[in-house]
Amino acid sequence: MINRTSGEISFQDGLHITPHCLVRSLKINVETLPIVTTQKLSLKDWKRHVLGIHISEHGAFEIEALSAEEDRIQVVLLSHRHSFYDPNTVNDAERRTFHEGVISLDLAGQREFSWGEVLCRLETTPNKDWLVVAYSSGGKVPLPGRDVLLGLRAYEGLPEDDK
Repeated sequence: MINRTSGEISFQDGLHITPHCLVRSLKINVETLPIVTTQKLSLKDWKRHVLGIHISEHGAFEIEALSAEEDRIQVVLLSHRHSFYDPNTVNDAERRTFHEGVISLDLAGQREFSWGEVLCRLETTPNKDWLVVAYSSGGKVPLPGRDVLLGLRAYEGLPEDDK
C-alpha cells in the first residue's frame, strides 16, 4: 500500500497517489465511488478531498487527501475500516494498533523519509484514528540537465590552447 522508497500509496482498484500529484490526475473508479467531495479549508489554498473507501492488501481504508496550491496533494489520511472496531474504545486503540501494524509491515517501522513522514493521529470528536502520510514541502527535484551543465560550465575554466 505505502511504498517505502517513494511514498506512493496504491490500492487494488487502481487509485494511486504520488507525492504532490494533482487531485485531478487521480484515477477513481466512478462505479465504486460515485461522489468525491471537496471542501475549502480555512487556510489559504488548502482543500479537503474525501476519496471514499478503497481496498488494499491490508483491507478497506477510508481515504481523504489535503491539497494546497494548484490542488497538489500534500497529506493523505487513511483510516482502516472493519466492523470489529468498537467506537467506545479509548483513543480508538484497536484501529491505532492496526495502523501501527501497517507502518511496521510497509515501512519497516520507519516514520521519517526524504519524501515526508508517516504518523498516527486521533480525531477526538468521532474517536477515530488516522494513518497520516505527510509529504515534504518543496519537491527535491534535480535541475533539468541543461541547467546543470550550464552551472558546471560556469565553474570550469576555459580550456587552454595547446599551441
